[in-house]
Amino acid sequence: MKIGIFSLSCCEGCSVQFLNLEEKILDLLKHFGIENFRLAKEYNEMPVDIAFVEGTPTNREEILKLLKIRKDCNVLVALGTCAVTGGVSAMVNTMSKKEAMEVYGGFPPEMPVDPKPLDYYVDVDYHLYGCPFSKEELMELITSIILGKKYKDKEYSVCVECSLRENNCLLDQGYLCLGPITRGGCKALCPSNGKPCLGCRGPYEDANIKGHIKVLQDIGFSKEEIIEALSLFSYEKLKEVIGWLKEE
Repeated sequence: MKIGIFSLSCCEGCSVQFLNLEEKILDLLKHFGIENFRLAKEYNEMPVDIAFVEGTPTNREEILKLLKIRKDCNVLVALGTCAVTGGVSAMVNTMSKKEAMEVYGGFPPEMPVDPKPLDYYVDVDYHLYGCPFSKEELMELITSIILGKKYKDKEYSVCVECSLRENNCLLDQGYLCLGPITRGGCKALCPSNGKPCLGCRGPYEDANIKGHIKVLQDIGFSKEEIIEALSLFSYEKLKEVIGWLKEE
């Protein structure tokens, strides 16, 4: 099988995470040939069997690039937060065009100032969550593909993993933590190191987001603080509940 790793607008941290696989890349190459990877190859080829795409389109050229990648691959994987939820880039959608121009120093005329997740534009077969994605989950996905099995997303919260690791709850300590509504799979890395979950893996399907907002308000966080936290990584996925909160 042939694979490709492609980048749209992003920090390219997920491409670097691929390189962080180190010796596991050698095992990967027993089953796959890396045909397209700008950070690691001088000459790149298409089509590929599996396309891993990081980032989100922020202009017409990148939208067209994404459409071509989708056409030239059998399986497309949204790689990391920007690809899955729109990521930090989508925070621009919370601003007026005037505010965005002031913050970012202007946009080219063709830019649609509304970064979206990849599945807004194309069919996505699999999602790898996180900023960056989990190397363990990447290997789980690749193993599933090799064995012809269906890869399943984690359907529980970061709080579950915090409990398994016997962490003290950061909400009880007064932190604005999004662990109760954020998809698990990261092994509660941030809370395990004393840092509140920022929600980089996005919300999971059954998350009680409005209930968690009430908890945060009861702790004493303002509406503005909660909106900012929810918007950081997942504005496009949470904009309806953010709109509800603004009107409350």
